[in-house]
Amino acid sequence: YVGQISFASDCGAPGKEVGFTHGEARVLVSSPDHRWEFISAGSETWEHSARLMMLDYQTKKRWNIGSLERNGTVFWSHDSRRLILRDEYAADDTRLRVFDLTDSGPQERHGLDRSIKRVVSRHTPPNEESLWITYPQVCFSDENSSLILLTVDAPHAPRSGGSGKSFRLRLII
Repeated sequence: YVGQISFASDCGAPGKEVGFTHGEARVLVSSPDHRWEFISAGSETWEHSARLMMLDYQTKKRWNIGSLERNGTVFWSHDSRRLILRDEYAADDTRLRVFDLTDSGPQERHGLDRSIKRVVSRHTPPNEESLWITYPQVCFSDENSSLILLTVDAPHAPRSGGSGKSFRLRLII
């Protein structure tokens, strides 16, 4: 759910952020409180996707949360209750996945990426289209980790062809 558009505040203190690729054999990223661990298990080849998992150290339970085709970045909230995965699945396209971490396991907030793309579309003139969508800045609010602050980079160009124009939005989710 995209709550509002913000052109004012930037991210506060940076949280834990780790980038990785699908070809890395194993990437382990612990939450700030060390209860959770994000795991990317790559095949060490560029032809196969990496498996993504979450591990709860308290219960030793593990959840499969999907795969990664190219590059990714994990962002932990300061209170270890949320994780964002920025999935850079194409050279010029990115999707965001957000997980709430509860005692029953990771719960993904489905439809978030689609909602963001709808907001971008509403701000694109009717005779133009977005060339790509990326998220160069992602963070959690200092006061409330359920609020996500992000910058959307979505340049657009005329549908009939021609040069593109820079377009950035700052969103609070």
